Amino acid sequence: MKTTLIALAAALVLSALPAAHAQDATPQIKVGAPQAHAGYVVTPGQFADFANTYRLANGQKVVFSQFGNRYYAQVDHGKRVRIQALSENEFVTAQGTQIVFRDYGDEVGISNFDKLPMAQALPGNTWVVARR
Repeated sequence: MKTTLIALAAALVLSALPAAHAQDATPQIKVGAPQAHAGYVVTPGQFADFANTYRLANGQKVVFSQFGNRYYAQVDHGKRVRIQALSENEFVTAQGTQIVFRDYGDEVGISNFDKLPMAQALPGNTWVVARR
């Protein structure tokens, strides 16, 4: 009798494992703008490749600059907007504009460009790409 009860309990425990494991594998989807990691720090030396002026396909210019350990983006002569690091080559603004540098800063991609001050009126979630 004890053997039957132990076998039944073991069968119940083992049958519940796949269901519990399947729940852990559920993908987590984050909604909204990417958030800067509080612990990620880009040094001024690392940002030096990106601190430049880029001419966009729509004729506007975007300038990336640094002041100490703070980094900024500015479209034409508009207001400078602080950008924070997501990784060594990805940055985000508080408004949700995401900036990705490639090829040691020779190319930049900007998503949600329309959320930057002085950006030309564009549809939401617009991507722009520029080379220096």
